[in-house]
Amino acid sequence: MLSLNKRIEIKIRNTYSSSDKIRKDDLYKLLSESFYKDLKLSTFYWRIHELKKAGVIVPVEKGVYKLSEEKKVYSPMISNKQRRINRLINNAYKDINYCSWNSNWLNEFSRHQAYSNVLILNIEREFMKPVFHLLTDKAFMNLYINPDKVMFDDYISENRESIVIIPFITKSPVLKITRVPTPRLEKILVDTFCENNLLQAYRGEELNVIFSNAFNDYIVDIAKLVNYSCRRKKDKELKDFLIQNKIIEKDVMV
Repeated sequence: MLSLNKRIEIKIRNTYSSSDKIRKDDLYKLLSESFYKDLKLSTFYWRIHELKKAGVIVPVEKGVYKLSEEKKVYSPMISNKQRRINRLINNAYKDINYCSWNSNWLNEFSRHQAYSNVLILNIEREFMKPVFHLLTDKAFMNLYINPDKVMFDDYISENRESIVIIPFITKSPVLKITRVPTPRLEKILVDTFCENNLLQAYRGEELNVIFSNAFNDYIVDIAKLVNYSCRRKKDKELKDFLIQNKIIEKDVMV
């Protein structure tokens, strides 16, 4: 569960943009309506002090503030295997929509470290089998295409390293890191929430810990998160999860 300070920060950052001027009266209204009933001025001034100290807001003139850029942009380390696969796909196909990521990236956010790593390739459906054969011909090991629960339980979960090819969902939030198409943090979080079999090591309370730590440490675009979860037909479940675990406030959801 996120602390009150972190919940206030998320609320402010999702209410205002970096170009907005945040007037003291508006900030008082936001805090009193969302977090405090009958907010005392002494508490309000202390909260402003805490927000400035934490680097959430900075003063621009008397009684006026703006957001600071305190949170980091998520940028994981790309593995050599990802780079090699990226070169092979780019050499073989033009204008293909795909991205790749490693399940062990979640270890940064989780309480327990997973034994195995799955390199996940999200690829357009029509290219899934051709890419599977391409990688098989290049001697990649432990390669699976659209595995079901039985295949995961009997094979993938026993491997130290695996490569899994699953469909790419259109309009997925993706960016390139060192020219390798990579999911944005919002996609990683939603996929972790949705993939019960493939990412089953991160279920239960571990899922709550992952989301809380990701929201604590990095910039998370709520609109992208919700829009992508909608494309995966999991928007209602995800919203309920975020609100029930107090990761974000109800009125922050879009």
